[in-house]
Amino acid sequence: MSWTDRRPPWLPPIPPPHPGRWLIVTGLIILAAAFVFILVMTVIGGTHTLYTLLAILVGLAFLLGGLLRRR
Repeated sequence: MSWTDRRPPWLPPIPPPHPGRWLIVTGLIILAAAFVFILVMTVIGGTHTLYTLLAILVGLAFLLGGLLRRR
């Protein structure tokens, strides 16, 4: 190993390789589940509640938080 292979101490630490990925995946799972629930309830003739909107808002918050963290 050469002396050029080491990082100089004055450089900032290397960020993690995939920042925000777990937020994006969690948001997509929540959104997909909410939309599948909406489709299933539409097909069987059930009624939707406003709690479905809460699930969509939480999923969007996770998704946007993950996307903003990636920059």
